[in-house]
Amino acid sequence: MFYTINMEITLAWVAALVTALEAIIIKLASKSLVRSPWLFNILWLGFALPPIVALALLKGGGWPADWPFLLAAGVSSAGFYVLYTLAIYKLDVTTMTPLYAVRTACSVVLGFALLGESVGALGLALVCVIIAASPLASYDERLRLKAFLQKHILLALLAMVLLAFVGYFTSKSVSTNGYATTVLWQDILTLVILLPTLRFVRLDQEKFTRVSLTAFVLLGLCSFIYTATTTYAYAHSLSLSSIIVSLPFSMIFAYVLSRKYPELLEKHPPRVYAVRFTGAAVMVGGAIWLSLL
Repeated sequence: MFYTINMEITLAWVAALVTALEAIIIKLASKSLVRSPWLFNILWLGFALPPIVALALLKGGGWPADWPFLLAAGVSSAGFYVLYTLAIYKLDVTTMTPLYAVRTACSVVLGFALLGESVGALGLALVCVIIAASPLASYDERLRLKAFLQKHILLALLAMVLLAFVGYFTSKSVSTNGYATTVLWQDILTLVILLPTLRFVRLDQEKFTRVSLTAFVLLGLCSFIYTATTTYAYAHSLSLSSIIVSLPFSMIFAYVLSRKYPELLEKHPPRVYAVRFTGAAVMVGGAIWLSLL
């Protein structure tokens, strides 16, 4: 069967947890460690690249045989980095959670329409349930429809669309260039595309401490694990892997850590978090069920 508990599904679950940790680190670092989102992106990729390159070379990565999909993945990835970082500098971590439903929906459409993936009637029903439950995972008693017209919400929405295309182009690149070569070049291309944004950085306003460097080492490690796992997972099952990777673990982690780091959350009454965790439980449960089909 198409969906079984196999390597790509296992790696997608690993990526989901690592993505949640990335979101927490990014939020904490963006508030207190690095003022410029442009510098943040360069450091994010810069600390991730050494282990990524090492892994790719150990796995036999080399010069790409086919560039178009790899270049498309790099351009889409660079666009995602820019839009996502600009958005999360201003948004609450839990506000980002429902927006991943856009990435999930786009990835499912791309997987079904362009990659020939299928899930069957039950699988499709579970996908719909997961997407429908996503807004509950970030329910806000003050939320109004016009809130989605805010600048940083729109930036985040565009970032999610680009992230879906990153998964698609990565999958296509692996089919022509192989896993190791795609891992090697995708983030290198992304960093090269982002380097010109350094002109917007004012280094005289930045301070680097042991704490900030530790944060970026951890972020780089998470990004390395994310790249290594999702590149393989997307190549074998874009739609299901994207569903799993988009699960709202960051919201759960943010809530657990909010006593020590209250800046991770906005202030809401208990009933709001009851609704959010109900939505998260439905999404995680649906993803587990999908993994077993």
